[in-house]
Amino acid sequence: SVFCSDKTGTLTKGEMTVQDLVVPLPGGPSEGMQVFNREEGTQIFGVKHRETLADIALCGLLNNGADIKMEEGKEIFSGSPTEVAILHASTEVHGGSSAMRSTKSKLENDKIFEIPFNSENKWMLTIHGQLSSGKAVAILKGAPDRVLNFCAMDAVGKAKVEEHMKALMNDA
Repeated sequence: SVFCSDKTGTLTKGEMTVQDLVVPLPGGPSEGMQVFNREEGTQIFGVKHRETLADIALCGLLNNGADIKMEEGKEIFSGSPTEVAILHASTEVHGGSSAMRSTKSKLENDKIFEIPFNSENKWMLTIHGQLSSGKAVAILKGAPDRVLNFCAMDAVGKAKVEEHMKALMNDA
């Protein structure tokens, strides 16, 4: 799963909203990418795509520097505009804040290591799991050109991902 973002709107409004989620087709990135947009009218990601978007939503929940707190019965998101946008979209796809908290509290999702985002690296890494089990998952997110350098994919797959990202940015 790869998150890409365009920061248009951050300066004028101080906030961002994830507009599209892009995931590889079942055969992997060399088979192509599938774009999921917010639904017209409701401006939410459709429930019918929840299963397809489950992995990217989980990555967005776990590898994130933003937080959600309840204040006077209302959810308040805090953190950088990019992190808040990703957490908001991931929580929405995941089924809401209650489902998000339940998922994050599972032992297999404990954060055991983190390299926070910084402007030099332009990526953030988190590792989740249980040291005692010997099972862990690493989640990397950041600038597409930096993240793709860490991805294990053939040249055809990488070229297709880059082509698709370019097309998405031109459509924005």
